[in-house]
Amino acid sequence: MLAPLGDGCYGVHRDDEPHPMTKTSPPVARVVGVLNFLAGHAEQAFTATEISKSLKISSATCHNLLGALTQAGYVFRTAGKTYVLGPALGNVAQASLAPELVMNVARPEMRLLADEFDIVCSAFSLKNNDIVILERAAAVSHISWNAPHVPAAVPAVPPLGGMFFAWAEASPEEWLNSADPPLNAEAKNRLLNSLNFIRTRGYAFGIRRVPVPDLDRALELKFQQALTDYALSDIEPGQSYQLAYVAAPIFSKPGTIAFGLGLSGFVTPVKGNHVEAIGEKLRAACDRIGRFIAGREFHRP
Repeated sequence: MLAPLGDGCYGVHRDDEPHPMTKTSPPVARVVGVLNFLAGHAEQAFTATEISKSLKISSATCHNLLGALTQAGYVFRTAGKTYVLGPALGNVAQASLAPELVMNVARPEMRLLADEFDIVCSAFSLKNNDIVILERAAAVSHISWNAPHVPAAVPAVPPLGGMFFAWAEASPEEWLNSADPPLNAEAKNRLLNSLNFIRTRGYAFGIRRVPVPDLDRALELKFQQALTDYALSDIEPGQSYQLAYVAAPIFSKPGTIAFGLGLSGFVTPVKGNHVEAIGEKLRAACDRIGRFIAGREFHRP
């Protein structure tokens, strides 16, 4: 159905999505308001009077809400008759960060990306300085990519794994110096520039140095580093690229990467402006997953 977007414009609204004009019932809004207020001031404890005044709700209503939330464990009443967030919320938060639940949120995003771009979308993380594939979603044309063609873990040494070091508090020099054989000054500089690109755009991309006539050849090239350029730092909109991958990080909080999503299996050369569109679509999916993990929206670093 069509939903109004403002200024006389209309957009498509899916029936399984909450309607933009739906209003939250007052009782639910008050409960949410109390929890959000306490969460937003977690370093303080508040009396019922302070909470009711801050949220502009009656004292009686506030006491009833706090009583019910305290009984359920979502709010805790201290010995000083003040209120803070309760232990039950910690259990909810811990459950929401369980890997299985996070992947339940990531899988639909991965499936949509794989089908839209006719490629493979992989979730991967950094564990003990190894890049580990967590899960894949493959387009119908790429079903063979779900077979164990790739190692379970690949060392995160240059040029691989730069995304995980782009936002690291420490200098990426340690990562650059882990290359074997050692990198020369020009190669280090190119990789540093590529990290700047990742920080600026929120995604990275690489290209094959050789033609990719079919999917079999694309799969053969997957980890042939010598035939892939991982150190790109610019996109020319009109130029054609033989894409190797597009990858983006998922943040659990600003500057901290939980895991990443990568798109691979490209065969047909792609124009630069389409690479940008793919990167932005991937970035948006990663941001949605990140908001779920963090429990809030935050500005990407």
